[in-house]
Amino acid sequence: HVDAGVRVAAFRALRELRLGDAAPAAVAALADHDAGVRREAVGVLGWLKHLDALPALARLASDDPESEVRRAATGALGLASDAQVLPALRQALRDPAWTVREEAATTLGKVGHADAGPALIEALADDYWQVRLRATRSLGRMRYAPALAALIETLAHRISNLRKEAALALGELNDPAAIPALQAARDDGDPEVRKAVRIALGQLQ
Repeated sequence: HVDAGVRVAAFRALRELRLGDAAPAAVAALADHDAGVRREAVGVLGWLKHLDALPALARLASDDPESEVRRAATGALGLASDAQVLPALRQALRDPAWTVREEAATTLGKVGHADAGPALIEALADDYWQVRLRATRSLGRMRYAPALAALIETLAHRISNLRKEAALALGELNDPAAIPALQAARDDGDPEVRKAVRIALGQLQ
């Protein structure tokens, strides 16, 4: 349709229907001049888990001029669980837009490939705490043992949400070396952090 709003609505409806036949149209729409159409087309391909679209999604995640399209494409790369998506996700973790970096940190945890660990540890120093939080969560989800020292350091962060996620991630690492730091955090001023510390210690003791 000549109206971009109609195209957006059509792809949004197709995403909900999860029709496999929609994949070719969605792939073609990744080159649409309207950012909203491109974003919705990414959504269709993500829901369909259309693996043939991975190269095109990786290009969008890296090169699309609109951050919301890059963010959507970065999230859609999580439909794969192998190393082929890591270069695009690592690049997205350095994107100028923090929302894209946040999505990349989340998606790397879903992919769960150990090679993403160093990039996620680096993301623990991101300027935005939201990115740090997602990186912390992903490192725990991956049980990435080399992150131990960085997660212990995050356990002392001034933002309580980060301390909570660090405690939970340390529990998931299942490394007894984290016990002293967790014990020191049992009297944290935030009850949610204290709860997370108790959960982590329960996993380790």
